[in-house]
This record gives sequence, structure tokens and C-alpha cells, in this order.
Amino acid sequence: MDVLWITLPIFGLIGLGWAGAKAGLFDATTASGLSRFVFWLAFPSLLLTSMAKAPAPTLTEGSVLAVWVAVLLAGHVLARAGAILLRLPATSQAGVGFAASSGNTAFLGTAIVASLFGPEVLAMAAAFVALENILIVGLGVAGLYLAKPAPDPKAARRAMLGGLTNPVSMGALIGFLIALTGLQLPPALMRPLDMLGAAASPAGLVALGIVMATSLKSAQNQSRRDLGLVVAVKCIALPVMMAGGMAVIGAPRDLALAATILAACPSAVNVFIQAQQAEVWGDTAARAVFLTTCISIITLSLAASLAV
Repeated sequence: MDVLWITLPIFGLIGLGWAGAKAGLFDATTASGLSRFVFWLAFPSLLLTSMAKAPAPTLTEGSVLAVWVAVLLAGHVLARAGAILLRLPATSQAGVGFAASSGNTAFLGTAIVASLFGPEVLAMAAAFVALENILIVGLGVAGLYLAKPAPDPKAARRAMLGGLTNPVSMGALIGFLIALTGLQLPPALMRPLDMLGAAASPAGLVALGIVMATSLKSAQNQSRRDLGLVVAVKCIALPVMMAGGMAVIGAPRDLALAATILAACPSAVNVFIQAQQAEVWGDTAARAVFLTTCISIITLSLAASLAV
């Protein structure tokens, strides 16, 4: 029961956003504004302060980060391979690979990790999120543009490079450099950054609920295989693979659990946003985010229960 007091309030914030949108209080413009606030200000501040307050990473933590990236890449490849075996079109292959490997670690995962672990583990979670944002999201977005009927290599290159320079990545990089140099930021600067960071998860979760309420469309028959594959890899295979990978290297228990919890997060709402912008797999992406989020109420609670 203890774990439910951790996970249910977090999913409750998603429900509040969904209910508010269904009641007409919020619309897609509200979600866009909240998401931009989180992306440009709140979440970069959270990553910066979390990493800045933690000790510089050790060799062991470096191997944990390497396994994190390797398993996410393996999940991407596994989902794409499944799509090829099912003879899904190129657009579905790209969408499934993206949705199965890019999770809602920023809005949802870090909120759970922060509730379960101390600041050092939260700092590693920030590093996990940053690496996912730099490498996995860039790969996924590039795949969408390359899968279009008229492939757009320039947009694909911009997506890959954008992972290095977006606010989330820069916040994590600045925090890492502060931790590495031992620099102490003055309280007058840390306090507003802490306040912004504290708003990241609540605002992001409410925005996710609004997006789910305003963007979801009914699944078409041809998208059901896409969705089944995303659920199988994202909600089941990926966390199992992550737990196995961490066990192989003998990762510290808290870090292994945090990585497994983050791997169990549902498909990121950014998958839907990027698919809409690329005009590829957009409706199915909305359904994938909704479906995996609903299922993760169970799977994330199970993963989090291991840490209670």
C-alpha cells in the first residue's frame, strides 16, 4: 500500500489535467504553454540543481550510465525489428522505435524517483534523462523524418544536433560542470532555480493530462499492431532488460532500481509532439502515449514497490 501513496498522487495530477480539459477549463493552448514553461525553464532548472548538488560521478556511475544508454538503444532496435517482422510500413517502424525507447522520464519518472530516493540518486536520474534527451530522442525524431514518403535528411540532422543544444541538455551539462569543478552557486541564484525545478513535475504532469484529453483520437485497425508492439517493448521488455543490464554490471541497488523505474515509464508525450510536427504517425503516437500511461499505473507501481 505504501507505494500507492507515492504513485497515485502523481498519476492524479495527470487526471486533474485530463478532467480540467474535458470540463472545458483547459485546451491545447494551455498544454502548449505549460509544456513550453517546463521545457525552457522548469525542467532545465531541476536538472541543473540536482546535478550541481551531487558529487562528481564515479567510474561505477559511468558504467551505469553506459548500460542505461545501451538498453534504450536495444529497446529501439527491438521495436523496429518487431515492426519489420510484422511487415509494418516505414513510418510505423520509425514511430514504434521512438515510442518504445523514449519514456516520460522527465515529467513522470523523476517525480517518482524524487519520492523514493535521496539527492544523489536524483542527480543520476537527471543524468539518465539528459542522455536520453540527447541520444534517444534525437535518434527517434531523425527516424520520423527519414521515414516520410519524401525523406527530409536536413530535418533529421537538425534533430540529432538539437539533442545537444536544447535547454534540457544544457541544464544538465551546466549542473554536471558545477559538480565537477566544486563551484558553489550563491543562494540568491540557487533559490529561484530550486523554485523553478520544484514546479517541473507538477506542471508537466498536468500538461500531459491535457494533451491526452485534447489530442487523443480513436485507433484505426492498422495501428493496433503498432500499439501492441509499443506496449510489449516499452512497458514490459525495456524495464526487464534494464534490470538485467544493471544486474550484470553489479550496479548499486538504488541506482539499478531508479534506472528500472525510469525505463518502465510510459512513452513520452514528446513522441506525439514530434510526430505531429513531422506529420508522421501522429494519431497513433497520441494513442500510444495514452495507452502506455494507463498501463504504467500498474507497471510503474510494481517497479516502485521494489524500492519501498
